[in-house]
Amino acid sequence: MRSRRVVIAGILLASALGATTLLAYPSAVSPAKAERLARAFVLERLRLPSGAILTSGKVRRLLLFPMFNQSDLLASGVLSESAGLMMYYAALAGERALFDQQWEFAKKKMLGQYGLFFWKISHDGELAASSSASVDDLRIVQACLLAHKQWGEPKYLAFARDIADNIWRYEVVDNALRDSLSWHGYGEPETAPTLQLSYADIPALQALTAVDAETWKPVLQRTSEILLGGRRDSGLFWEKFDFGEKQYQGARQNTINLLYCAIFAAPLEGEKHSFLQWMKQTLADNGVLYSEYDSDSGAATSFFESTSVYALAARYAMLVGDHDLAAKLIDKLLHFQNLNPLSPMYGGFFDDEVYSFDNLEALISLRLHNAAH
Repeated sequence: MRSRRVVIAGILLASALGATTLLAYPSAVSPAKAERLARAFVLERLRLPSGAILTSGKVRRLLLFPMFNQSDLLASGVLSESAGLMMYYAALAGERALFDQQWEFAKKKMLGQYGLFFWKISHDGELAASSSASVDDLRIVQACLLAHKQWGEPKYLAFARDIADNIWRYEVVDNALRDSLSWHGYGEPETAPTLQLSYADIPALQALTAVDAETWKPVLQRTSEILLGGRRDSGLFWEKFDFGEKQYQGARQNTINLLYCAIFAAPLEGEKHSFLQWMKQTLADNGVLYSEYDSDSGAATSFFESTSVYALAARYAMLVGDHDLAAKLIDKLLHFQNLNPLSPMYGGFFDDEVYSFDNLEALISLRLHNAAH
């Protein structure tokens, strides 16, 4: 009896040791490997055969094995934001087949009756929002211009010009970019009375100005004025500008939007970047970047961290030339990646939910970082 117990105990011990060894994975990998793993996760877990990249889903944890329910992802639909981010990543990475898949999907399933993109559709494309988002439209245009520069294919440039014409017609008023166009089955379409400052994609407008200065230079100038005018003494930004009220609004803004404002403002600021100083001081004081801040005081108003905040912060640091800070922020980003090879979410970035936005922003920042090293 005793020998039998010894044998069983030995088997259990060996199994435990084997499991422990199997689950002994690193807390982070190199940025190059992180990009490969994240790319595989997005394409294999978040992408449908049609090319649709699903938006989000709740994460369920079984001990060390996080997983998600595919039905959650399907119910979340598809965003033009995701298509544009994936197109931009593919153009940066030189992956033409991936770019073409996303481009064709966006053209066939997401292009609305006014030549702008539905900001959201159902996973099968049967249901669609009756409005656009100018930042997403501009991102797709910019990705097509980058693809044209990358591969010299005239159809990418022609498509970018066509969509840009519709942006100018419906999402620009008095040379100022607006948030969106809304339309229904009746009446005239309505252009938004506001501009979210995080929609003021200055690099995209600069790229369009290089293609058609007569049309886009005035839009670039006016939108730049609005964006820079919304910068606070703290170095942060108001949330939006209301054209009817002729004033800035929204003192509290999530950090993702603040970082977009900073990224878009950076090409206009010369050598002095007040947001960079605020970000460096915040990191020095707290060691982290939280999810929301008051733009007047610069104080945190919500206290959790996210993948996309560190991805965008690293990209901003790269853009303004602070490469040491960018490397530190990439390190912070990498610790949000799941590196358990036994998990169906291996390679993904997530917390209690998985978002395509987080993973795509991480991919773009890792691509830019890896290309520079």
